[in-house]
Amino acid sequence: MNKKYLIISIITIIILCICLTPIAFQNDTFYTIKIGDYILHHGIDMQDHFSIHTLPYTYPHWLYDCIIYLIYTISGLFSLYIFNILCFIVIILLIFYFNYKNNTSKFVSLIFAILSILTLSSYIATRAQVISYIIFILEYIFITNYLNNPNKKYLIGLVILSCLLCNMHVAVWPFYFIIFLPFLVEKIIAKLFKKPKLFKCIEINNYSHIKYLFITMLICIIPGFLTPIGDTPFTYLINTFQGSSQQFIQEHLPPDLLEQIVLGTYSLAIIVLIILGKIKLHHLFLIMGLTIMAFTSNRHIALYTIFVFPIIAILIDNIFNKYKINVDKYILKYSFSNIGIGIICCILLIILVLTINNNKDKVFVEPDFYPVEATKFIKENLDYENIRLLNEYNYGSYLIFNDIPVFIDSRADLYTIEFNNTKDILTEYMNNNFYQIIKDYDITHIIASKENNLYNYARALYDFQLIYEDEYFVIFAKITI
Repeated sequence: MNKKYLIISIITIIILCICLTPIAFQNDTFYTIKIGDYILHHGIDMQDHFSIHTLPYTYPHWLYDCIIYLIYTISGLFSLYIFNILCFIVIILLIFYFNYKNNTSKFVSLIFAILSILTLSSYIATRAQVISYIIFILEYIFITNYLNNPNKKYLIGLVILSCLLCNMHVAVWPFYFIIFLPFLVEKIIAKLFKKPKLFKCIEINNYSHIKYLFITMLICIIPGFLTPIGDTPFTYLINTFQGSSQQFIQEHLPPDLLEQIVLGTYSLAIIVLIILGKIKLHHLFLIMGLTIMAFTSNRHIALYTIFVFPIIAILIDNIFNKYKINVDKYILKYSFSNIGIGIICCILLIILVLTINNNKDKVFVEPDFYPVEATKFIKENLDYENIRLLNEYNYGSYLIFNDIPVFIDSRADLYTIEFNNTKDILTEYMNNNFYQIIKDYDITHIIASKENNLYNYARALYDFQLIYEDEYFVIFAKITI
């Protein structure tokens, strides 16, 4: 039964990941490809080469950029789409592996892996965060495996993961060390309390060999000194929190009301589960920290899902064991009978066929969001390498992808004074200070979506004329006398 269950579970996960991986690419994808191309051909010089400004650049995910460019050279955006699917599958299989190893109920393990698919699907994109998710899950697995079975290979793996993360996605490298903390704090509390339980529902583990984990955590700091991007691993997050991107960029903002209600519901459910069953202290600390992070920033909801969902599965499994509820005995018995497997396979096949039919007309680059035709016009009719173009934030990356220097793009931190030591360009743009921008930066051309404020502003300018228009975008050029 276990072998049959594993095979069907893995097939289910793979098919659902394929079906729910987004086809359309996000804006970060395009500058990632271009920066990887530049690094592999020119190296890292800590300077930006893709905007109309002269700014320093930190290359916060230089290794990831290079890998993405190399994958792109295989088969263009299609190969990156396949890469996204594979990353999604790896993330969910790792979550499922953790669930499977830590739960008596294998059905609960699969259910929470599927819930993770549904929640994480909107976060799957060609961005360094996807690799970060994989690294964080592996880190947590290595830590728990080591504490349960003190093998040095897990400690070596933790050092390797730290090295990868500070070169793949330096912005989240500090979080790598936060994951160690619940275990270390639990050890300190275990020293203070002689009884194995602080409360009836909270279990404190006193791991005798945790000192080696602490030493490993300190060793994991060393890779930060060995990157080609200088002190960026130690300064990037501090500068980011001080910068204006925290005020304007959607992923840095708190979740909306509906998402907060969902998070609140999860929190209440977790409290009930803890009261009815029990929880390990390091799990409790992890939940508390990630809940606070999720309420403060959209970008942390994915981390909440990755870590908290498996813990919820463990809490439910503990209750089932406490009250001797064997859900697997009945559910798996019928679900994984020959008839049950046949029904599951038919459902998965129907989902796959419907997804293929639904996606057949979708494109990697959406023309209503990215100026596809307008970009062609610029490259065919203008001296695009030398014009000073005022563009919108959301598609600046696509212009970079097409070798057109931009005023701004989704590398938000680059345009804050904490990183460029010059001007807070991001704030100027987000506050719609277009008059001053055109004047101060000697703008010669404007490209705008018809849904954006910049379009309405450009239409009213007496010294700019419309030179291009399509269904979604317009281009204005400065009138020269």
